Amino acid sequence: MASTTPLNVIVIGAGSTGLLLAQGLKQNGIPCTVYEREDHTTYQNRAREWGMTLHWGAEFLSKFVPPELADHIDANICCDPFFKGKVTSLPIYNGATGEKLFEMEGMDPRRVSRKKLRTFLSQGIDVQYGKKLASVTVDAGESVTAVFDDGTSASGSLLVGCDGAHSTVRRFLVGDELAKEEYMDIQMFNVSCRFPRETAEYLRSIHPIFKHSYHPDNFSWWNSIQDVSDPDRPETWLFQNLLSWPGAPRPEDLPDQASRLRFWRDRVARYAEPWATIGQHLPDDLVFPTDRTVVWKPDMDWTQSPLWPRVTLAGDAAHAIPPFRGQGLNNALQDAAKLVDELGALLAAGTRHSLREAVAAYEAEMKERALLEMKVSILQAETVHDWDRLMEAPMIKHGMNKYKEDQGAE
Repeated sequence: MASTTPLNVIVIGAGSTGLLLAQGLKQNGIPCTVYEREDHTTYQNRAREWGMTLHWGAEFLSKFVPPELADHIDANICCDPFFKGKVTSLPIYNGATGEKLFEMEGMDPRRVSRKKLRTFLSQGIDVQYGKKLASVTVDAGESVTAVFDDGTSASGSLLVGCDGAHSTVRRFLVGDELAKEEYMDIQMFNVSCRFPRETAEYLRSIHPIFKHSYHPDNFSWWNSIQDVSDPDRPETWLFQNLLSWPGAPRPEDLPDQASRLRFWRDRVARYAEPWATIGQHLPDDLVFPTDRTVVWKPDMDWTQSPLWPRVTLAGDAAHAIPPFRGQGLNNALQDAAKLVDELGALLAAGTRHSLREAVAAYEAEMKERALLEMKVSILQAETVHDWDRLMEAPMIKHGMNKYKEDQGAE
């Protein structure tokens, strides 16, 4: 594991984390191949699409994309590439009255498309599609081999699991029991759809990018622009809506599309504008599941795993953070940047002397940061779904900004 050993990195998962990691490694002259379980057609045409809020993590994105792409980031990844205004906060409303409660502050927050971000970051990267991971082995402590279910394999000096909240790599690294996700008792509908021209224009007249409401009945309703291909045709604009609530009904209580849409529409009668209008114009043919809120904490020592340090985790695979403070993407991008920095230092004389040291340094920072944010995001999830505790939510004091321990415990 000496620093003279050539590095060759295997990345499992072609999401935002894995692709930014691959871009950073490429910039540092470190060979890397990304393996994605979905075939290329499925990957490019997923039925579900949603946005993510990019704010303090933007610096890591800018740091590792190639220079020829750096000036075109927003034009390629933003949900509305035509919007040139500056947003500094997210407006929060009382869903029952329509009253604005406050503004949730952030560092130049932007809504970016998951699909567009993946497409942008995949440029110039070797991505192998249709590669479902079957097993991982470490060979004499000198290399790691990934075997895929099509019978092919790949070997390298390091394998990084960037394969999401339900990570297969995590299961191999820490074992089935410790790798199991936990679920908060908070359910959600997350779906994108179009509205009639007048409705689309009305929604964006309130705020051009996003708006959020909390209801005294403990519901949370997010609305944001998801895609604008033609700024002059509002009827073609795609909007993301996310409705979440604690407790019942749970996924098993809403077994089909008719019951889900009926439940959502039944809630609309309790809402003021603009939420009432959104609910009234939800398309009859809208298809969406009932999702549960996934949590996984990196609160264990996995250095005794026979796969470590040849295998590590990043992004949602390393920390599945509840989405109610908008921190998942930003922390994932920092994971990629931190790991690139440590591996780059491994190649630089006198900085890191072994792969073990580089991976340990990456994981120490990642775990500390992720566990702190998870504590805050879990509290956020609990308080925003409890009207009596809403004003205790971390967003009141910290907004969307990165939480730091010296800011004081919530």
